[in-house]
Amino acid sequence: MDTWRGQPRDRNPMNTAMSPASSSPLPADALTPHAMRDSSEELFRKLLMGVSVMAGLTHLCFLILFHQSGVPQLALINVGSILCYGLTFSLLWRGHVALGWTIIIMEVVGHAVLAVYYIGWESGFHFYIMLVPPVMVVSPLDNWRAKAPIVLGLVALYVGLDFFLRLATPVAALDLSVINGLHYFNLITVLVLLIFLAGMYYRLVVQSEQELREMATTDPLTRLRNRRSVLDTSSFEAAKQRRDGRPLSFVLCDVDHFKNVNDTHGHEAGDDVLMSVARVLRTGVREVDHAARWGGEEFLLLLPETTVSGATLVANRLREAIAELRVSSKAGPLQVTMTFGVSTLHADESIDQAIARADKALYAGKHAGRNRVEMSAEDQSRSA
Repeated sequence: MDTWRGQPRDRNPMNTAMSPASSSPLPADALTPHAMRDSSEELFRKLLMGVSVMAGLTHLCFLILFHQSGVPQLALINVGSILCYGLTFSLLWRGHVALGWTIIIMEVVGHAVLAVYYIGWESGFHFYIMLVPPVMVVSPLDNWRAKAPIVLGLVALYVGLDFFLRLATPVAALDLSVINGLHYFNLITVLVLLIFLAGMYYRLVVQSEQELREMATTDPLTRLRNRRSVLDTSSFEAAKQRRDGRPLSFVLCDVDHFKNVNDTHGHEAGDDVLMSVARVLRTGVREVDHAARWGGEEFLLLLPETTVSGATLVANRLREAIAELRVSSKAGPLQVTMTFGVSTLHADESIDQAIARADKALYAGKHAGRNRVEMSAEDQSRSA
């Protein structure tokens, strides 16, 4: 970059310092407690939305059953339950997780207690209370001081129902075949719901991990790989290169006069320039190649199975495409140019050394007038 003319370059691969024009590239430290908590809450919200749909459908079945069995009290209670889950789904859709979860707990417990009271313990409605503690345990409440009283209270309630109502005479006497049918229906439903909850939670955890992994490996502004990610990939590609004897080339490129863009047109224009350049780099390389934001206005291209001459051709094609860019700004269209340094990995050197040679070539290109492609001196001598 133009700001380092005459200054020593920082070759620390873990240094991800950005220019003021944009945010940092979110390496692994993007997995902050705040990000993890947000992801956990979103996962829990989706889980409860699935529960609301299944519970609403289950209560619709109960509504029909109790209406046909002549138990209007429970039929009306199930109308209320369906409305509760409709409200809960709406609240969860709008992000009110705590309120939605509270309504679910109250509905499950209230419905179970009333059903056991009206038609007896053998109906099996108490099974549904057992669904709540496991979900409470995986809920995103901050600490166990909030979870423990609810879980212990539900355990105490279940034991109390067993003690007081297991042998009690129900208010509404249903046919034994209906009671047995309800018992096994509720037992099977609870087991299915447990399996559903476990499967859905596992799927959401995997999805959440994938999203967090993308956050940790992707630059948020340009959507290219970040520095740490491309270094990890470079190590893998270098091992393949040494094993198979195939070439691996690096292209380090830098936006010319980028500091002037920021100083003259503002950081928003600087961000627009970086995003425009990133799109050209992303679409201008093969699927097997890797484009990354290296730091500030610097970008790194990793080109597997590409010789230094081939990498130079790629760099020249990209340089020409970027020179045709016109980025909108308040002062009118901005013309963008870039300088490129190219190197290939030699068998007797490390990745850092190969990138350092591309960096020297880039530096030479800056001194030679910018908007050009320079091959590293060592690669030029070996190609001669």
